[in-house]
Amino acid sequence: MQHRKGNKIIKQSISVLLLSSSLALSNNTVYAQSTGTGDEAAVVTYEKDYFTKYAPVTLLDMLQRVPGVSEILNKNRRQRRGGGGNNGGERGFGSGGDQILIDGKRLAGKANNIDDTLGRISANQVEKVELIRGATSGLDVQSQGLVINIVLSEGATTSTTFWKVTSEYKIGHAPGLEFLLSHSGSAGNLDYTISGERSSNNGYFDRNDIFFDANGVETGRRKIDPEFNFRGFTFNTNLTYNFEEGAVLRLNGLYEPNTMKGNEPRIKTGDSPESILWLTDRDFDKWEVGGDYTRNFGSLGRLKALFVVNQDTTDSVVDRFTGAGAAQFENIQEKEIEDKREKILRVSLTKGITSSQTLEVGAEVAINTFDKKFDRFESASATDPLVFQDDESDNVKIKENRYEIFANHTYNFSSSLVLQSSLTTEFSNIVADNILLDGTINRRDTKFTYLKPRVNLRYDITGSDQLRFTVEKKVSQLDFDNFVAEFDQRSEEFRIGNTNIVPERVWEVSFAYEHRFANDAGSFEIEPFYKRYTDYITQVDFTDYQNFAGDIIGVEEFFALPPTLALRGVIDSDAGSGFIRATGNVDKASAYGVTVKSNLRLGLVGLPQATISATYKYEKTKVIDQFTLEERTFERKPEHRVDIDFRHDITELGFSYGLRGAFQSDGATYDIRYYWPFSPQANIGIFAEYQILDGIKVRLDAKRITGRRGVSNRFNYTDQIRFDEFSNQEQRRTDTPQEFELSIQGTF
Repeated sequence: MQHRKGNKIIKQSISVLLLSSSLALSNNTVYAQSTGTGDEAAVVTYEKDYFTKYAPVTLLDMLQRVPGVSEILNKNRRQRRGGGGNNGGERGFGSGGDQILIDGKRLAGKANNIDDTLGRISANQVEKVELIRGATSGLDVQSQGLVINIVLSEGATTSTTFWKVTSEYKIGHAPGLEFLLSHSGSAGNLDYTISGERSSNNGYFDRNDIFFDANGVETGRRKIDPEFNFRGFTFNTNLTYNFEEGAVLRLNGLYEPNTMKGNEPRIKTGDSPESILWLTDRDFDKWEVGGDYTRNFGSLGRLKALFVVNQDTTDSVVDRFTGAGAAQFENIQEKEIEDKREKILRVSLTKGITSSQTLEVGAEVAINTFDKKFDRFESASATDPLVFQDDESDNVKIKENRYEIFANHTYNFSSSLVLQSSLTTEFSNIVADNILLDGTINRRDTKFTYLKPRVNLRYDITGSDQLRFTVEKKVSQLDFDNFVAEFDQRSEEFRIGNTNIVPERVWEVSFAYEHRFANDAGSFEIEPFYKRYTDYITQVDFTDYQNFAGDIIGVEEFFALPPTLALRGVIDSDAGSGFIRATGNVDKASAYGVTVKSNLRLGLVGLPQATISATYKYEKTKVIDQFTLEERTFERKPEHRVDIDFRHDITELGFSYGLRGAFQSDGATYDIRYYWPFSPQANIGIFAEYQILDGIKVRLDAKRITGRRGVSNRFNYTDQIRFDEFSNQEQRRTDTPQEFELSIQGTF
């Protein structure tokens, strides 16, 4: 079933890519220009005049009119939502950085990210937008793909105030109201932006579960109808000071206090009826200060210094009630306190060593701390008090010190051949303290040293055709949440923590070919890739396997014994720890695939102001399942993904409309007691916007118009899944209300 669905997605994707490619060929209008030789030949420039006909209000409005940019914007949105994966995000600043730069520099921030900034910068502040493909010297990042560089106007003295009011209505529920106010201006050599935003968003979904026994006979149904209320504020500040001698200092600030309250009733009927209510009360606040300083030191080169200091705290209480009416009582309470802090400083010096070569050398230091305490209380009846569960609670304090020294070299062999190479040496130390109930500390103190080479080659075959080759070794940032015990609400089970996880390492090799159509009609790109993982992070079997005498034995020796209930009872006895798993490391894993992109204007059908962007990614992943010892794909990792964006601007009417769609093939979760495949639904949205007055725009977005999130089937097994004794099945279908968002925004 999954194979047929994947093939269907492939055929549809290729059809869209080929059709949209043909539509672009007859477009004769020139939209942007590519000039110069060498690095400049890889730059497509959109001057300020290009955007005038669209009457943009913000920088984000401008970028949405550039072919190819939507794919990067969508990627940033997915990453910010957490998009899956095993690591905890980017490792410091690194050398890859953001793919969207402002005046050739990345934004010095982690929580205060570039995506938020785009919607606060007024279109009046932008001089031009540059699309830079492949290895190019003089940037704050090294990219094998596309980098967007926004060049802001110099010497602007006028101030601009941007405002936005948004009301979001989810069908069947009361609408919410949000506000954003941002002011930008300058005073002498100082440019500044100050903004404040009030967020008020509610989340809903309906889930219907059906339960079956081992013979496929329905035993019950469950209805889950939760409501989550998110409230918060976001305050941002961006300051830029231009010194007389040419140095530039930029500072960014963020403060974001938020709350979330959840009400989740869960009513089950059938053989084992139950009425459960989950109440969640969570406060999560974050703040961040970041900045960068650049200055030329003549023959010594150009100095770049970046820093960021941030803190992210969460205080959460989940109360779980069972029973209905007068018989309802609180049987479980979970408390969680989390404090994450990060300090990063990166300093480098860049110098031209010949007319065709530049060298950047520098160092980066990052200090990360993570403190998390999880406590669980249970009560057996309405008359019994909540009792602390010492075997299901955890208290962990972690400190990671990481130091890097790096050298980045760029060699322009000719006007069409550029080679970038870098070597980073990392020294890190992780100290993880598991604080036991009696006050004693179980400490893990580990040191790591990693060499991280990178080579990136760009070859311009012609002014329109480009080849790119990249090989790189990466090291993941650990997600310290995996170190601490927690209750997983998705799988509805308790999970232990593991403080012995080590960073995941991966070698990545990619080869890309890109063709840009004449007159800025768009581009077509294909990129095969291969990844080889070491210490891949996934679910691992942590069971202490024992024989009938209670002696610890290996897993293969255990499964060679008769799989009797008595043998399993040894594992689940008071002396045994049970069949358990936790997040851990696997020696090796791999992935390979191809990414195909097409970003085009629809000139053939008479819509020169319409653009369509389509991206198809196929990724085949392989890892040995730690419970069945069979080869499988990565957890919750679909093989196929398609993203489509369409936008049509009717400038003479001041009207625009379009759609966005994301489609994925099936995936699965693999665990010690169950196999859980799922089929995600397509995420489709449409929009329309209208310029009602000069500088004022109204926009209507319809989101999740299918009204579905996905379906899944969880197959549960007795004890360890390797016994292959099927126990029961759970079918889940999750629906979400269609969302309609009406916003009005403008500048004055």
